[in-house]
Amino acid sequence: MKFLIILVLIITSIGILFENILQMDEDMLLISILSIVSSITLYINYMLKKEINTNHIIEKKLKDLNDSLEDRIAEELTRRVQQEKILEQQTKMAAMGEMMDAVAHQWKQPLNAITMYEELLRSDFEDGIVDQEYIDNFLEGTMLQVHHMVKTLDEFRGFFREEQNIEVFNINKTIDSVLLLVKDEFMKNNIAIEVIIDTDHLIQAKENDIKHLMLNMINNSKDAFNEKDIKNRRIKISSKIYKQYLNIYFQDNAGGIPTNIIDEIFKPNVTTKPSGKGTGIGLYLSMQIANKYQGTISVENSDDGAIFTFKIPIYQQKSLIN
Repeated sequence: MKFLIILVLIITSIGILFENILQMDEDMLLISILSIVSSITLYINYMLKKEINTNHIIEKKLKDLNDSLEDRIAEELTRRVQQEKILEQQTKMAAMGEMMDAVAHQWKQPLNAITMYEELLRSDFEDGIVDQEYIDNFLEGTMLQVHHMVKTLDEFRGFFREEQNIEVFNINKTIDSVLLLVKDEFMKNNIAIEVIIDTDHLIQAKENDIKHLMLNMINNSKDAFNEKDIKNRRIKISSKIYKQYLNIYFQDNAGGIPTNIIDEIFKPNVTTKPSGKGTGIGLYLSMQIANKYQGTISVENSDDGAIFTFKIPIYQQKSLIN
């Protein structure tokens, strides 16, 4: 409405201007020109205010949109963090079940040995050949088996300890700890593990994270062996230093990964296992662990299996992880 009034004023002023030009009235001509200038000024002011109001509206809409986007991004980040925590907990529970089974297998042999010692002691006592030396040897053999059981239990407890801090440790000892936990389980599945790491290598991380990663690697091979019913089962763990990084290779002869999913294998819910037998979480979380310490994991197929490469920086005293 205001725009129409200003427009009428401008048109009226122009009409008066032409009328005064025809009448040669200089005073009225000046008044008419001033009137036109005033009307145009009003028009310009009106358009400027209109544009300013439009800009304010646009700015408000943009601000509302930005606020909305920030809220949605925050919600999505929170949802993803919660989802990853759930996935991590699921993997931890699955690993705990496997470890409990491994501990049961680890304890079976020493318990059988202690039972055998007890039967021998009873028989030899009846035969009258039990003396101090016999008792000393009996106790030594029994304590050796008990020590093995306690060590296995300590490894199991340490494996799931959450309050562990980032530390510098020897990767060779970490591999030995993992293999101690799964030794009997892999023997039962007729899987031979060969470790070729001649030099001690130091890395900086939470050791339990690296144990979880390694356990996922070798258990992945174990599951592939059992699914494909492969007879001569071998896993080779080796290492190589390359440009301040330690590369640890997990190589098996379990037939490899199907080419249609090998590029997606580290994504959540991607699995080579039959429906109902795999969650696709283990390798995904292994990649998250590697990334957490500026590392990565890659995989490629060989002639008869798969080669997983875990790459992590070698410990440098001046480059501590905060």
